[in-house]
Amino acid sequence: MDMRKRNKYVASQRNNYKRRKQLVLEPGMTGFLCTCNFHERGCITDAYKLLNLFADEKSDTNKESEISSTTNTLDKKEANESSEDIDGNEDISTALEKEISELRTEHEMPLPSRKFQVVDTGAKNMIFIASTLPNPLELVTKILTKLDATKEQCTRYLLRLLPIELICKAYMDDIKTKANALFEKYFAQEPKTFSIVFNRRNNNSIKRDEIIEDLAEIILKKNPGNKADLKNPEIAVVVEVVRGICLFSIAPNYYKFKKYNLLEICNSTKNKITSNKEAAESINEKSEGDDLDTVISSTQEAEESTDRSSDTQIEEKEQAN
Repeated sequence: MDMRKRNKYVASQRNNYKRRKQLVLEPGMTGFLCTCNFHERGCITDAYKLLNLFADEKSDTNKESEISSTTNTLDKKEANESSEDIDGNEDISTALEKEISELRTEHEMPLPSRKFQVVDTGAKNMIFIASTLPNPLELVTKILTKLDATKEQCTRYLLRLLPIELICKAYMDDIKTKANALFEKYFAQEPKTFSIVFNRRNNNSIKRDEIIEDLAEIILKKNPGNKADLKNPEIAVVVEVVRGICLFSIAPNYYKFKKYNLLEICNSTKNKITSNKEAAESINEKSEGDDLDTVISSTQEAEESTDRSSDTQIEEKEQAN
């Protein structure tokens, strides 16, 4: 019995060390918010593969442009200096050595400076991938566009993939200050239609109606031409509150891309989507005379119920397989 207790103690200490070593969700980070159905390890693997695949494609195109530009400059040099000879095989070997050295240096980097690094959110089935990329929305848009065009399922456990551009403390003053600066980039120039999606986990301090009303007021002040559109907004502001942290996601074509659900994009059936639209239309007809925050909040409640039903259906399919 003493040996069993000792082994359990050693295992618990090892797990605690791993948790302490892992990064924790903090204000100032940017990256990608991932959700799954009770398969967090598989979700992390799916997220790493998908993000690295499309990020590498982007870097390959940049490399091709750089190679073409360098070849043009080399052609000019050869015209001016005929004495210089360049061996193509040596160029390929040096390029491979350079790529291998870059991979080694990235593996030896500290956790915060890696291109993609999983971060502990403190919530089940919710994973955050911190990133050093300057624009997470650009990479997610590229992924969603490709999946929508090909309908090829690239993930098994990863359900939703949201680009996170802003993380702050879950205090109303801090949220309004940070949101004011973020909305300047998207809502100050041209008038746009918008909707606000609010979700919270392990947090009861932030009230739904209050945050929706305050954020909508900020957006309308940025440009009087901005209008709330609950059916097909140009931009959806997705606000996720996890414990004491607030995450902002700017999601264009939010309903076109099935609320950024990767499996739903590849799914050919449209029953869930039509039922979601019918629910939104019925709510909109009932609440034509209501205030903006009430309409948006009631719509989000309908969306969350459809999200939960779709997630359970996906889980049932996986268990059957």
